[in-house]
Amino acid sequence: MRSKSPLPEVLVSAMAREDIKEIGRFSQRQWGRIQRNAYLGEMETVIASLRRNNPSIQKVDQIRPSLFSIRSGSHVVFFNRRENGDAIVLRVLHQRMDFRRHL
Repeated sequence: MRSKSPLPEVLVSAMAREDIKEIGRFSQRQWGRIQRNAYLGEMETVIASLRRNNPSIQKVDQIRPSLFSIRSGSHVVFFNRRENGDAIVLRVLHQRMDFRRHL
């Protein structure tokens, strides 16, 4: 009996974790705790979706070779894929930021 291969993992870099924390702090200051939790919950769902082939994923080789992105609200999640399919989230940047400068 063949076992199914496990879903790829999603790993979040230290820089991406800091990005998410700052997004949470800013969201709470601007819109309150409930809105912060809702926004971060949506972001968590988007990041978890990297385990499978989400049609919203875009290859962004023009920024960096082998780089992918997906939108989450006003933010863009940038990540790479390992050969085994695992996703490594590198940064979570606001859509107005200079991506090349921050990646």
